[in-house]
Amino acid sequence: MHPDDPNTIWVLPLNSDAAGRYPPDASAAVWKSIDGGESWEAKRNGLPQSGCFFTVLRQSMATDAEAGIYFGTNTGSVFASFDEGENWTEITRHLPAILSVETLGF
Repeated sequence: MHPDDPNTIWVLPLNSDAAGRYPPDASAAVWKSIDGGESWEAKRNGLPQSGCFFTVLRQSMATDAEAGIYFGTNTGSVFASFDEGENWTEITRHLPAILSVETLGF
């Protein structure tokens, strides 16, 4: 959820357990809503668009006080967006599975 706007939210959907728990079509997208979930837009810039088989656990996505968004994957990568989800950067990789992401606000 956005730190200042409760109508702005982000999610990273995955296939069901039966389908393998990775992004649909093996193409990552963080979906953003600015109207409390009434409508959604996929944000893909900088995220893997083919062969993407990672999982993002429930506690592995967080926002900071400036509306930066971060998520960690079971494959040991952490992705960050510093512009409210418009663009993404893989800020680290090759870690153990990321079970939780937290941010500090100052």
